[in-house]
Amino acid sequence: MKIQRTLPPSAAPLSWGDILRGLVAPLGRHALEKRTEEFQKHFGVQYVFWITSGKAALAVILSALTQLSSRRKVVIPAYTCFSVPSAVVKSGLKIGLCDVEPDTLDFNADDLEKKLDEDTLAVVPTHLFGLPVDVEHVKQYARKNGIYVIEDVAQAFGGMSDGKPLGTRGDVAFLSFGRGKNVTCGSGGVILTNDRNIGTAIQSVYDRLSTESAVDALGNWIQVVAMRLLLNPKLYWIPAGLPFLRLGETRFYTDFPMRRMDTIRAGLLAGWKTRLQRDTQVRRERAQTFLHRLQKSIAAESAQPYCSKEAVYLRLPVCAFTRDEKNLLCTLSKQLGLGISPLYPGAIKDIPELEGELSRERTPGATRLAECLMTFPTHDLVTQHDIERICNAAQDILDKGDRKKTVPTEETQRSMAPSRAKRIS
Repeated sequence: MKIQRTLPPSAAPLSWGDILRGLVAPLGRHALEKRTEEFQKHFGVQYVFWITSGKAALAVILSALTQLSSRRKVVIPAYTCFSVPSAVVKSGLKIGLCDVEPDTLDFNADDLEKKLDEDTLAVVPTHLFGLPVDVEHVKQYARKNGIYVIEDVAQAFGGMSDGKPLGTRGDVAFLSFGRGKNVTCGSGGVILTNDRNIGTAIQSVYDRLSTESAVDALGNWIQVVAMRLLLNPKLYWIPAGLPFLRLGETRFYTDFPMRRMDTIRAGLLAGWKTRLQRDTQVRRERAQTFLHRLQKSIAAESAQPYCSKEAVYLRLPVCAFTRDEKNLLCTLSKQLGLGISPLYPGAIKDIPELEGELSRERTPGATRLAECLMTFPTHDLVTQHDIERICNAAQDILDKGDRKKTVPTEETQRSMAPSRAKRIS
């Protein structure tokens, strides 16, 4: 455990006022109704269902869709958060993998056409890291075969596509309010749809779910308080240095609870729209600063940062030239507290718990991303000096003109030392 300024890979803006509103929300008992009305208006949807996590929201959707079709395969990106295949398995359905394009993080169109067959129940286009993918393109394939489109907006709340909010393109969508998202209530999720048949089926599943207990709801609130305190870069070295907390780990597991959201979580989401607008602006500013700095200092062949005018940049994804370079930079980041994350440890087909079922799948795009993709922090705790330190580290390791380097120079390490810098306004 090293005492130093340490950036969390992701952080959400949450004031003490927000936290207090969550605690007192049960006294009013109308928080969930208010959030429902707000989301119906914002997304222009009729059906809104509040769940205790994003992966549980996806599992509820899938359970509902099995009432409308006898098909049993769900096609997901071959590189995505492990929560997605966890929800598919939890629902008793079969996983189908579609490879992704390393250049865009979107589905590989040729592979998608092959994978959407007569046994496919649904396909899940995912706006990874807040970068919009082409849902309309997916719908063209899906409509031909009677396949449902589930839009995964877990990492892209606030994103837009052609003037419409992400989450309104598919037949049904889900969002996440977990600790690493741009708007959080500790843990939580929501389901959105305008489709009457889907909405009715989801309602039948939703009605059978229990509501989060008062003890668990209060426990989540206490975790939010701890998160608010320890996400401060001056203190984040404490949780980051405790291995048993397993911060940043991506795990596949199916024993997660599926419950209706409680009033405390709904209260924590009060003022979400203002928080979301501010957070989106901040993340876009940080991302643009990173992109400008990286494009000036690193050869295009050495690393690929992803850019999109409509992205919300929950994190800035950057693809290194080789796996070794990614590992070197992530190791250096851990040493210096730079907040760079290696992200998912492998492609979906390489998850040990799924071995045998998917291991023979050929997904070269996903394998490339698993080996070389990392993310830079974009939240409002990142200062101008933090960006300089991160970019200096990236330049020293990723610069194509100096492939023989394995560690940063002493001069570069000095330039990456923390300082008391003002935040970017």
